[in-house]
Amino acid sequence: MTNEFRSLKDHVYDYIADLIDGGTLGDDHKISEQQICDALGVSRTPVREALIQLAADGYLENVPRKGFYVKRVTEDSAREIVEVIAPLDGRAALLAVDEMTDDDIAQLQFLHGSMQLAIDKGLYKKYDDLQRDFHNCYVEKCGNSRLIEFVHQLNRYFMKREYANVDAADLDALLRKANDEHAEIVRLFEQRDGAALQRYIRDVHWSSDNAKFLVW
Repeated sequence: MTNEFRSLKDHVYDYIADLIDGGTLGDDHKISEQQICDALGVSRTPVREALIQLAADGYLENVPRKGFYVKRVTEDSAREIVEVIAPLDGRAALLAVDEMTDDDIAQLQFLHGSMQLAIDKGLYKKYDDLQRDFHNCYVEKCGNSRLIEFVHQLNRYFMKREYANVDAADLDALLRKANDEHAEIVRLFEQRDGAALQRYIRDVHWSSDNAKFLVW
């Protein structure tokens, strides 16, 4: 019974997190518990448990007597998240470097090329999906389940970006720069240079100076 309840709560958690990640629920959006119940055909108990967990994980803000709202990511909070994820993602790459097969590295190359094509065509949401797949490709190979969980959780903060209010030229330049960094990550994986890979991801790709570009 306990395991069944826990898996149901996790299902609700993933459903709400996906709505946030996909931009369906934007910053400051109030979560309707009843709508979630109706959409999933579940009672309020697992929905409430999932909302509490989402608030604890930083997705939502629990406002007393008002309810749960999607938490806005500010430049300051983005910088704090970057300062945490940078060493974790770099560590994951270091642990993964000897576990990555030639096929895995070929997949990184494919994803890098696909991201470039998405930028060229202005498919920025597609770019975000591909970027997530790119990082997951090596994070999933690091062999540390807790590290994988932490990196995935932190990455999701940056998956609900809106591009409508960003200058097109600035956005194009930013994403091309980021994808050039992806190319360097691929090159370092090809060389199996774990130490350089860790430093590059930690100090360059996740530079705290870029935090302001992670908030749209």
